[in-house]
Amino acid sequence: MSTTKPSSVEDTLRDFWQTRPVRPRSGRRFAGVCVAIGLRYGIDPVLVRVAFVLAALYGGAGIALYLLCWLVFPQEGDPAIEPGTREPTSAVLALVLVLALIPAMSWSVQFPGVIGLVLGLGALFLLHRHHADRNRPEPPEPTGENAWVYPAAEQRTAPPSWDPLGAAPFAWDLPEPSRPEQPPEQRPKRRWITPVALLLAACCAVLARYSGQGLAEVLAVVLGVLGLAMVAGAFLHGGRGLIAVAIPVGALAMVASALPPGAAWLGVNDQRVHLIDAAAVAPRYRTAIGDVDLDLRDARFPGDREVRTGADVGVGDVTVRVPADVDVTARCSTGIGSVSCLRNTAEGPGQHREAHDDGPDGPGGGRLVLDLTTGTGDVEVTRG
Repeated sequence: MSTTKPSSVEDTLRDFWQTRPVRPRSGRRFAGVCVAIGLRYGIDPVLVRVAFVLAALYGGAGIALYLLCWLVFPQEGDPAIEPGTREPTSAVLALVLVLALIPAMSWSVQFPGVIGLVLGLGALFLLHRHHADRNRPEPPEPTGENAWVYPAAEQRTAPPSWDPLGAAPFAWDLPEPSRPEQPPEQRPKRRWITPVALLLAACCAVLARYSGQGLAEVLAVVLGVLGLAMVAGAFLHGGRGLIAVAIPVGALAMVASALPPGAAWLGVNDQRVHLIDAAAVAPRYRTAIGDVDLDLRDARFPGDREVRTGADVGVGDVTVRVPADVDVTARCSTGIGSVSCLRNTAEGPGQHREAHDDGPDGPGGGRLVLDLTTGTGDVEVTRG
């Protein structure tokens, strides 16, 4: 069996297809794609799973890549029937995966998704380019008409090296004894990858912050550095400790991306305010994660006074209850969720509604202007 690594791009692609990973029947969490890649190239499957999760944060590219690998990677045959065989993807499963790939690819056809797809496919190409000889599957044994025909052994006229005295000429046609195969040399783990990657991520975060980037952009830079470091660690046998850092950073990046543009990190807390004096209303109520509940039903608004207030929430709901007789002008916006702005309702991503209501008594009785925004959540303004 040749272990020569493919040299050209065409040879690499052809060799990848012929020796592509096989999804095992045991040890897998879902379809076995991550375990298949790990077993084929000698990589910890946990690192492969983390790479797919990180790629999913970039426009859903990881989901599309996983479905694509599920489609093209064969499954291990039943070892009880015939060990070492492969089962191609069934027609029904292939149809289901193709139908699932359509929305996944349409979701990924945006700039972050395209970048994630390119990086994922490029990483798989480089992985095979440099480690095609690892755990390379054995070619199938030929049978029937394709069986191997070995040429007749030549008659020796001189004793082989194992019989220098010529004492056993009847056994000279036996092959020369081979040396026992030496176990492959275990490469030492590169423990320096984790601290170096963390230091580099911290430096990149500082540079991004001082260049005027927001929290979501800074976390995206950190996540990108950690992702590249884990890809490098898969080749160098190190960097597994970065998983514990990348998971919370990815979660924070998702939360930060839901914040309104230009919003700062304002902590995690619920604000529930009940006022009876309109003069005590704050100009704005802000929180990064949590609910804002402003109850003004008992507040007194002077007839000649206008009160303005608002709310900025990253992830959470905004609820405002206004008096029955006050004139209200409300602007309600949500990135993902629903709005009910004085019975002017809408649901779905990117909703914005405005409403004006003078109440059952008509104009007069004070004026309240509301500006309410949430990144992910519901906005509701009710009267009475």
